[in-house]
Amino acid sequence: MNEYPKLHLKIVIALVMSLIVAIAALPTKKDNQTANIPISLSIETMPTEEPVELAQVPAKTVAQPLWKDITVKNGDSVSSIFTKAGLSATDLHYIMNLGSDVAVLSRIQPGQTIQYQVDQTGQLQNLSYQETPLSKLSVNRVGQKFKAEWDHVKPEILISYKTARITHKNPSLYHAGKEAGLSDNLIMQLSYVFQWDISFALDIRRGDTFTVLYEDVYVEGEKIKEGVILAAVFNNMGRSHTAVLYENRVGQRSYFTPEGRSMRKAFLRDPVHFSRVSSSFNMRRLHPIHKKIMPHRGIDYAARKGTPVVSSGDGKVTVSRRNSASGRYIVIKHGERYTTKYLHLSAFAKGIRAGKQVKQGQTIGYVGATGWATAPHLHYEFLVNGVHRNPKTVKLPKAEPIHAKDQTRFQQLTQPVIARLESVSGLRGYASAANATNASIYKRKTKQNSKLKGE
Repeated sequence: MNEYPKLHLKIVIALVMSLIVAIAALPTKKDNQTANIPISLSIETMPTEEPVELAQVPAKTVAQPLWKDITVKNGDSVSSIFTKAGLSATDLHYIMNLGSDVAVLSRIQPGQTIQYQVDQTGQLQNLSYQETPLSKLSVNRVGQKFKAEWDHVKPEILISYKTARITHKNPSLYHAGKEAGLSDNLIMQLSYVFQWDISFALDIRRGDTFTVLYEDVYVEGEKIKEGVILAAVFNNMGRSHTAVLYENRVGQRSYFTPEGRSMRKAFLRDPVHFSRVSSSFNMRRLHPIHKKIMPHRGIDYAARKGTPVVSSGDGKVTVSRRNSASGRYIVIKHGERYTTKYLHLSAFAKGIRAGKQVKQGQTIGYVGATGWATAPHLHYEFLVNGVHRNPKTVKLPKAEPIHAKDQTRFQQLTQPVIARLESVSGLRGYASAANATNASIYKRKTKQNSKLKGE
């Protein structure tokens, strides 16, 4: 080493130190890996805490006012009802000025109900009136005005039938009909259908039978009333009378025979419904008061005092007065040939006086016992060309038939109903037997109209 030049030694040392420094400056493998990792510039979302469920605070609502009901009592009017309820007379004035749609409010009846609704200030908002199960009137406030709206429910029509027999136990149309389950309304309808051909006071006999095909009206599955008689057959003293309802092209409805002859005649057989004959036409009757033979030129119908008496035909009142024998009486002229007289009335109907034109079936007076009478009854006379005839047997003018041009339409519309009537009228069991009812034949659609007023 001593012989090794010093200069060279210094150079070697310097090279070694330089090499050591260079090696130390080189990056390690781990450092290289770190340097190659890309740096993300995005900001990481810091985890948030779970949201705290806050108690739900209910929104503040305004309670709707309840509907209130008022039942109509005797003497009540819509005006007095508004007063009792504390409703505005001004609102009533506006409502009643809506016209014909609210006219029904002036005809309210005891037992009916009016509903109404007011706001927090007591101001009327809505009013409701159910006139029938099928018709409801609603009156609603729109700003400072009111709107009237009718809601007409479309009912379901089912066809039912009843058949009955006149018996010793049920000797009249009324008794047999009630035993068979007919309502008073249907029995009255039936008497009107056949009133031109059958005297229910004179002609009814034991063994007579009748069958009625009629409508039952339902709303939401509940029967609310009976509709019209569609067809009926009455077997009286061995003779069969059949009637069917027909609606012509202009919507007029009437009853006809299956051949198309109108059931309506110029005269009714009885001017008093549901009465009984207490004395018949008899030219040699013993008078109950004078006790001697005196002609009885008419028929006496016994009925309760006040029972309506109707004109047996269209005509003109020629006499309306009172005397000692006839009491209050009326004479009606029917054209040139026919005259009818009505004696012993308790009172005349309103407006009946000499010169007054009357229609067939119009009430002209009421049964009484004025004049020579021992009990309430109507004495009825029928004259042809001034000569008294027996009202029971007198031949009456024939009914006008369906016009020839409408015969085809008439047959098409009525034959199915007549066929159904014939099928059920042959059933056994009459007034004393349970009869099938609610025999659904068809459903008839009714018109539904809603009219708006006051908008």
